[in-house]
Amino acid sequence: MTSHPKRLILYPQDKGGIGKSFVATLLYDHLVEAGVPVKAFDLDHANSTFQRFVPEAEFIDTDVDADKLGVLDRIVHALEEADIALVDNRASGGSKMLTYLDETRLPELQAEFGCLIVFVVVATDDKDANSQIAELLDTHGDKVRWLVARNLRDGPTVSQFAQSKARQRLANLGAVEIDVPGLAEVTRNRLQALNLTVGRGQTAPALHLLDRSRCVRFHAHMAAQFSKARELLIP
Repeated sequence: MTSHPKRLILYPQDKGGIGKSFVATLLYDHLVEAGVPVKAFDLDHANSTFQRFVPEAEFIDTDVDADKLGVLDRIVHALEEADIALVDNRASGGSKMLTYLDETRLPELQAEFGCLIVFVVVATDDKDANSQIAELLDTHGDKVRWLVARNLRDGPTVSQFAQSKARQRLANLGAVEIDVPGLAEVTRNRLQALNLTVGRGQTAPALHLLDRSRCVRFHAHMAAQFSKARELLIP
């Protein structure tokens, strides 16, 4: 493998409503601000939430038969021109991404492609979401690298995840944990109405000064959090 392997960053859970797309937009903002060439993809044909906030993201329709999952080759080819491919998975049916990884043996070919696969998983107090993390560990374990985004929108802890065996397994694999705090509902709603990421909301004239100020504070917090995972995320 090259001394500075590129990154294929995937959000493998397909549980809806846990904040995957929100975390993906935060990471995209961070990578762009860091000056890293990144190509982004949205696999959610139903909502395309990520692409609404990041219009540069390319849409890939994975609502296809298993023998047509070659459409996902685009995320690998993207590494020919960018250092990072960031892929937001779809809610419901997102196992197509895992099927693709298995069919192509991509985790086993990381060295040949000169890349590292990073799974970003969102930890919440949602039982199904945490069960998916455990299942992903069973199938991919030490084949990939792991970043855990603890979604603290509902409180200062995610107790179910904190007490889970999955968390200990992730720690043993060297996973990096970051905290994603809650953003004031009024600001979150205004960002959604305007299809703005937090990073872009910092200077958006359409936002009230109070909302822009909250975005500045939130963005700074996330920059500090993502910096903990710099070696994991940035070639």
